[in-house]
Amino acid sequence: MGMNLLITAAEKEARGPRMESGIRQHAIRGYMDDLTVTTSTHVEARWVLTALDHMATWARMKFKPKKSRSMVIRNGKLTNRFKLHVQEEVIPSIEENPIKCLGRWYDNSLSDRNSIASTEKQMEEWLRRIEKSGLPGKFKAWLYQHGLLPRLMWLLTVYEVPMTCVEGMERKINKYLRKWLGIPPSFTAVGLYIRSGQLQLPLSSVVEEFKVAKCRVVMTYRDSQDEQVRHAGIITRSGRKWAADSSVAQAESMLRLRDVVGAPCTGRQGLGTSQFQQWRKAGKSDRRAMIQEEVRKLEEERRRSRAVELASQGAWTRWDLPERKVTWADLWRLEPFRISFLLRSVYDALPTPTNLHRWGMREDPLCRLCGERGTMAHILSGVKKHSPGRYRWRHDKVLMTLANTLEQERKKKRQTFRKTTSIQL
Repeated sequence: MGMNLLITAAEKEARGPRMESGIRQHAIRGYMDDLTVTTSTHVEARWVLTALDHMATWARMKFKPKKSRSMVIRNGKLTNRFKLHVQEEVIPSIEENPIKCLGRWYDNSLSDRNSIASTEKQMEEWLRRIEKSGLPGKFKAWLYQHGLLPRLMWLLTVYEVPMTCVEGMERKINKYLRKWLGIPPSFTAVGLYIRSGQLQLPLSSVVEEFKVAKCRVVMTYRDSQDEQVRHAGIITRSGRKWAADSSVAQAESMLRLRDVVGAPCTGRQGLGTSQFQQWRKAGKSDRRAMIQEEVRKLEEERRRSRAVELASQGAWTRWDLPERKVTWADLWRLEPFRISFLLRSVYDALPTPTNLHRWGMREDPLCRLCGERGTMAHILSGVKKHSPGRYRWRHDKVLMTLANTLEQERKKKRQTFRKTTSIQL
């Protein structure tokens, strides 16, 4: 309440700056116990500070100029010619003492170039610390997903980071993820983040999360309840390669088109069997969630199209098999070599004769048992024609493992049934 009285008493001393859209902002903005004063000239700033000084002294309050910062811009450049005072103390300039607010650094450069470079170095330092932790690879991947990624996404959201820098960060992260999961460097990044493939890992892409975060910022400004914020004309910049405004507009057009098309029927579904959230009937929060989901779908389509272009590692796109979604609970139970084998088998990265010949490690791609082309499908199911004994041995090994597992489960259930029967008696 006291901060509101200070703002009300001092805001009449000056008008706020006028934005490019023509909307004039407030000269004083308060957030909890912090005040931000923005004026068109340094003279108006002195008037506002004088009024704040008078009201705070009358209310027996005390400002902390040493923890505050001033920034005077003249002809597009910072200047220290004009000093600002409050309660007979000089407010330090941002050129002399940079300040960090809500995770973002403000300095005399008036740009985010230095902050972006420091963010990249900080990300690399985080990755090196995870690498040196001594934990198994799957635990390192978990630290990336739930520790590094949320911290990195906040920095990428508050700074104006171009898409090329974000893609470079993801490439560095992919190198560590491949190493932690035990897959070769040639393993495609599609297999790490795809959500509609035959094998789906619980990992999130930095590029996808960056696009969703920037689109969320665009919608936050555009749909704000404050009219001055809504019409301020704030532009969310993300480089020349990708624009958040155009992505939001594309998602909205696709959602409006979906309202016109309606709910499609699949197979023998009748009319009205499947329903979906309509754009014209959705509220602000629902629309925001729908646009974010649509942006994720567009990114998933881009990964899917990239997988179709891959001749060897994209062969799973032609399989007619059920999808498998690997959760963190599944990863905890699997051994590191099994995780590596699972990924390499789906994306055809195992050391088969064909791959060894492709990698220059073998003279011919033929199978040594039968003389045919040694592809992964041939090794798994095609050798039985020429060596039935070997195929039967492998088949029996699989059946033996299944039989042992079923026998253990049967004994557990039998013991539980005996205990329950004895208690009832």
